[in-house]
Amino acid sequence: MQEEGIMRVGYSVVDITPDLGIELSGYGWYLGRKAEGIIDRLYARGVAFEDNTFKMLIINCDLIAIDEKISDYVREQLSKLFKINKANIMIVCTHTHTGPATGKLIGCGERDEKYLSLLADLLVEVGVSALNNFKDVAYAKSFEKEIDPISFNRVRKDGPLDKYVRGLVFNFKEEEDRPLVILSYGCHPVSRGRLKEISADYPGAVIKALYAAGYDGVFMTGLCGDINPTTHKGMSGEGTPEVISEYGTRIVKAMINTIDNIEPMRNVKLDAFEFDVDLYMQNYDEKEIDELVNIYEADKERNPGIFEAVKIWAEVMKDRLQNEENPYVETAKIQVFRIGDALIIGFPGEVFTLIGTIIRNEIPHMNILAVGNANSTMRYVPTRDDIENKGYAALTSCFLYQRLPLMPGEGERMAEVVAEEIKQR
Repeated sequence: MQEEGIMRVGYSVVDITPDLGIELSGYGWYLGRKAEGIIDRLYARGVAFEDNTFKMLIINCDLIAIDEKISDYVREQLSKLFKINKANIMIVCTHTHTGPATGKLIGCGERDEKYLSLLADLLVEVGVSALNNFKDVAYAKSFEKEIDPISFNRVRKDGPLDKYVRGLVFNFKEEEDRPLVILSYGCHPVSRGRLKEISADYPGAVIKALYAAGYDGVFMTGLCGDINPTTHKGMSGEGTPEVISEYGTRIVKAMINTIDNIEPMRNVKLDAFEFDVDLYMQNYDEKEIDELVNIYEADKERNPGIFEAVKIWAEVMKDRLQNEENPYVETAKIQVFRIGDALIIGFPGEVFTLIGTIIRNEIPHMNILAVGNANSTMRYVPTRDDIENKGYAALTSCFLYQRLPLMPGEGERMAEVVAEEIKQR
């Protein structure tokens, strides 16, 4: 039972916008797309939670991804400073494609080591600020609301599409304190297209719409490995400022038009845990790797960038086959935060939307915010059909992430394992 003053929440914001001239990440191989202007400044936002005996922290970043080394450093520093279990700290990226190269994506933007070093300290700063600025919560609400989608399934015309906005709203005891909102919706932040300006994409528009409506908040991009905004067909986003602003307003209105009809949560239990899921990859040998290189070499005049990426991938894969004890198994660390009847499940990759649906069907009594790009972005996790069809997520993206393709059905199996782990908690 949520007693008087027992739950507290802290919120913080730190500017993480890089200098102009930095190379932007997304939309293809070796584009040399360097920032010439700023449409939106980029931010890291911290949300800390505390009850009498327990603390946990979310850091949400306007970035395409985060390097696991940076994530580990930030989590370890905050863990030491505040005596918090590392499993209680989640760093999530919105996955904007108009920000700096901060993940490990071969050929998809050169990383600026000076910026990455600064970024790590800024993320520690935003975590410290959130954990030092707790406010008493009067009540919290959890909701989900279907909207007219801003998105479509880019892999299959009749493929699954999650049309729901999900979230949490925290109202504070001091009436002058702005309510705090966590919102989530599953759609790739690629509405801007191949611009040479820095932008938070539509997640930034969501935050602006929240603020205009009187709320602070964070936007956590839901599972969207196969989902694009309706402005984005092929590789050229056509989102005007007006359209992207409307996206943000539409998502926020889903919360505003719903929240007054929702009863406050009665049992706001906090919990955080993580666990490993092994993923099994296809048993490529060196001959099959060379055959793929030959296929892309034949098309190198038309797609020189991807050929360069494939050559690098081939050398890395051969090295793993020769030197790793089991090169056909990799481990995904899944992180789960519980806040009352809501679960925030963080996946370290770009995950297809059906995987979230499977988990929700297995745990129907919880409001599940399934989010990608949590603590790192190791790979795409597509569904069986995309793997069998050798789609972009199943095969081509492996060259970016330097991974072997998954066995068919691994995404669906991962969803079942995750649901079972949560049910046993």
